[in-house]
Amino acid sequence: MKFWIDKNGFIYLFQALKASGAIPEYREVSLAIKHGQVMVNDETCFKQRHVLKGGDTLRYKKLHLIIAERDELGRTDEEILRETKPEGNVRHGQTHSWESKPLKKEIQIDKELEQTARQLHEKLLSNKQTISFAESCTGGLVQEIVTNQSGASTYFKGGIVSYSDSVKINVLKVNPQTIKKNGAVSREVAAEMANSGSKIFSTDICGAITGIAGPTGGTEAKPIGLVYIAVSINSNLFQQQFNFQGDREIIRKKSALSLFKMILDNL
Repeated sequence: MKFWIDKNGFIYLFQALKASGAIPEYREVSLAIKHGQVMVNDETCFKQRHVLKGGDTLRYKKLHLIIAERDELGRTDEEILRETKPEGNVRHGQTHSWESKPLKKEIQIDKELEQTARQLHEKLLSNKQTISFAESCTGGLVQEIVTNQSGASTYFKGGIVSYSDSVKINVLKVNPQTIKKNGAVSREVAAEMANSGSKIFSTDICGAITGIAGPTGGTEAKPIGLVYIAVSINSNLFQQQFNFQGDREIIRKKSALSLFKMILDNL
């Protein structure tokens, strides 16, 4: 199968896997690359942002992609079209609702996440402060990003992915009446998650997130994209409500990015 890119252009490995339809969500893409299931030019690749250019090959399970370039006018010649037609074409920007504008937005937020996580890493090392996390809708994404930094064990003590109410209550010690009265996605629950997390892990800082990432679960009162973030810093609590736009993955990434920024802004 051919994957078309612009003349002298490129695409990142993780984007090609999602754009081709091989893996539907970036979280799964990350795990596949991390576990050595992806090969580039017949060699295992562990780098999500590996740059793919014309002539490169990508293999994942039964998927075999050949990265091919359009000409200066964005066209492919008839010979290439005839050769690939029996297997089907994947056209960057046309197939699988993959367009250039969302792609640019996703690249931008990934870069900002990477930069902000690095800033937090350096700040925590400099301040000699410890941190923990209590996540719900982000499902461990925050902790994954933090632990991508070499040396994170110096300040990161641990975290809890409290996806269900029972884990919020039994592990994070959130008051069941708080959930009953306000709902799991609420300012009050986020606050208790942050305060409890800092006590459980004995950390200077604890960041907590609870929200609705979609595409299901939203209501008129609590729509998809509603996220509450709370940060406990030396027993001082900072909170904020967000109403993010985008698909599930974008909402989760925006939540993680906003949490990092909240922590940095209040250190």
